[in-house]
This record gives sequence, structure tokens and C-alpha cells, in this order.
Amino acid sequence: MHGEFASKGDLVKLTDGTATEADARRIFEGMRWPKGVRCPLPDCGGSEVYRISVKGKTLKSGRIVGPRELFKCKACRRQFSVTKGTIFEDSHIPLRTWLVVMYRMCSSKKSVSARQIEREFGLSHRAAWFMCHRIRWAMTDKNPPKLSGTVEADETYVGGKLRGHPKHRQVEGKGETMKASMTATWAKRTPVFGMVERGGRVRAKVMKPVTQDAIEREVFNGVDRSKTHLMTDAFPIYRNMEKMLPHDVIRHESEYVRGEVHTQNIESFWAVLKRGLIGTYHHVDAAYLHQYVGEYEFRHNTRQIKDVERFMTLASQTDGRLDWYVGDQAAS
Repeated sequence: MHGEFASKGDLVKLTDGTATEADARRIFEGMRWPKGVRCPLPDCGGSEVYRISVKGKTLKSGRIVGPRELFKCKACRRQFSVTKGTIFEDSHIPLRTWLVVMYRMCSSKKSVSARQIEREFGLSHRAAWFMCHRIRWAMTDKNPPKLSGTVEADETYVGGKLRGHPKHRQVEGKGETMKASMTATWAKRTPVFGMVERGGRVRAKVMKPVTQDAIEREVFNGVDRSKTHLMTDAFPIYRNMEKMLPHDVIRHESEYVRGEVHTQNIESFWAVLKRGLIGTYHHVDAAYLHQYVGEYEFRHNTRQIKDVERFMTLASQTDGRLDWYVGDQAAS
């Protein structure tokens, strides 16, 4: 009933701006339902569906809704669109814009900022920002598999850099010392804990505060302990890991690599993450950092496939309408 997604022609149309909204809906339909349209309503899922053509109209608010195609399920007799039950549902942003932004975020190693999307597509900053966060939510691995093999674990800290000249950082009348400035800076940093399989997947999580119990719980739940050899640095928080699984330590005070013992892979992931946060976004609020970490995790875990395949993978994860505000989700 529906052909495979034509990676070359359709993507060229999307990226060069020649695709119409009808083209975008046809493209997404082929990606969402490669074996034919099914009712997306959770209490139905019927496969007998027929099409309805709806004429365009102008709403009372003045917004123009173009002609489009809807579907009707023969089993439950309800109508739905190709975006029903996805992150695109009820969005006033054209679907072709959504798909182009998704492809940009998949193909750019250090992503693209909401400000850039705002300028390129003529959106408000609020719309572009929430749009990018919806896509990041779709990138999140809802059921991550356990890691195994040689796994490197490490923590890093985002933000909290000292700003300005030391004289300007002194509190008037108090003569703040460098030690006090550094203490205040560390209090503003947000820790992120991560684990990576050598040659495989990465799992990263914003963790505040970083405690020994939290780290051990994350390792216990995140790796297959019977098939894992853990590598960490000499940070005291990892001292009890050998009680759970084989554990080797690299002491960075004197060495960075000792045979197979090192943490170079997880540190490489931290480098890409931080360069993206600094070079692309410049500033990320700590409340939303977990969204950005999930985005970089998704791209790392799909780094061995082509951009088109990564885009297809993301399109398959768009099911699940968002009915929460990003700020509420971040705070919970």
C-alpha cells in the first residue's frame, strides 16, 4: 500500500525547500507506517483505514488551514491525521519544517541551536525552543539496554566557570579570596555521570549531587555485572566497585593509559558534549541539561549508521504526544 521511504529524492526535496506540506505528510506516513496505515488510537489499532480529503479553510483567528488528508478507521469510526499521537500533534508549525529540523539535529554532530532555527524558519524563539526540546524528548532512549564488555565510567561537570578579572570578582567590602570564588563556582556546576562500552553505546545522566550511593546504584542498574569489566579513574567514589564486578583503576596523577586500562572513550564523549554546549548553545540552564545530554547520547549511539538511517530511527521514536511543559518535566 505504501512504498519505502525514498532516502535520496525525498530528503533532497525536504532540505532544498521544494517539498510541499502534502509531500512532507506523505514522507512521514511512509516512515511511520511502512506496512500500511493503522489506527494510532491506543484502544483500537485497526488496520482497515480509508482516506478523507478535507478542504482548506480560514479559522476565526485568521489562521489559514490548507487542504489536507485525514484517515478514518473502519473499526472505531474515528478520524485521525498522520501526526496523531506523535510529538507533532496539534502543532501549528508545518510538518515539513519539523522534518527538516529533525534531520538537521540528526546530521549535525554538535546539533543546531533554537536561535538558528528561529532565524532560518521565521519562528518565534519560544516556538523554536520548544520544538527542539520535543525532538530531544523523542531522541531519549525509553528502554536502554544494559551495557556489557569493557565499560568506562566517569563524571564531568558542566558550567560554573569563573568570569571576568579577579579584581572584578571581589565582593565590595569583603575582599573575596580566590578560594572563596572557586568554592562558589563549584557550587554552580552541574555534574553528569556517564558509562560507555568500548566501541558501543553510552549512557549519561545528570546527577546532582554525585554520591557514592547514586553512582553504585547507576552502575548496578545500568550494566550486566556478569559480563562487564569496569574502568574508572582513581576518584574515591569508585572505591567499592570491585565488590560488585571486576574493576581496574587508572591514576591520572601519573598515567593516562596502562595497556587496556584507560577512560579515553568516555572522556572523548565529554569533549564532544562540552564543545557542543559551548560552541552551539553558549549557555544551557541546569534544569534542561538532561535534555541536551540525551540528544548527544542519541547521536553517539547511532554514530555508525548514515544520517538518513539516523533520521529514520528518530522518526520511528516520535510516537507519544507531549502533554507536559518542558520546565515541569525538568523540575520533576
